Amino acid sequence: MRIRRISENKIQIIITRQDLEARDFNKGELMPLGPKTQKLFQDLLDLAYHECGFEIEDDSQLMVEAYPLSIDSIVIIMTKIRAPLDEEVDEDSFLTFWPEEADLDEGYYHIKKGCEQVWSFADLENCIQACSRLNPECVEQSALYKYKEDYYLAVVAHHDGQKEVAAILGEYGDWQTVHAAFFAERAQTLIPREAVVNLASLNK
Repeated sequence: MRIRRISENKIQIIITRQDLEARDFNKGELMPLGPKTQKLFQDLLDLAYHECGFEIEDDSQLMVEAYPLSIDSIVIIMTKIRAPLDEEVDEDSFLTFWPEEADLDEGYYHIKKGCEQVWSFADLENCIQACSRLNPECVEQSALYKYKEDYYLAVVAHHDGQKEVAAILGEYGDWQTVHAAFFAERAQTLIPREAVVNLASLNK
């Protein structure tokens, strides 16, 4: 099992089949609000607290995303949400699971266009054009990946600039309901950091 703190409010946990078997748990039991799943999450939170100080405060809620990396491993992303839940959003929507047979081309889950965004481009030139129009001050982090034949730009936008980033990238690319961690683990990394600035510099 590998636990990595991505940010103050987010951790990534990679669990192997052996880790699950040691807890008398199988992937088929990984379902939202299931009692064994809740116990597993609590165990993971306890480990995350002891290994990297990740703690859920009383005024926080937890968003969980889980999907397979391979036949023998699963990645779980846990994010603390401090803001109150939207009254129109069911709490179950904060538990997102990818079935084993999920394919990247199939939109199984809806993820809002918030600060963390992933956009796909059929060719690199479109991605370069899009980045050249972005205000770099609106982007906190960015990386470029290649998966199969397409290019994927993962960005973390500042809160005040997320709508502008989504509007510009939407003119050139397609919104992806896939977490950036998927590409970090399984795709070819072309530009690991400051991809927007680097790509924009290629536009002449």
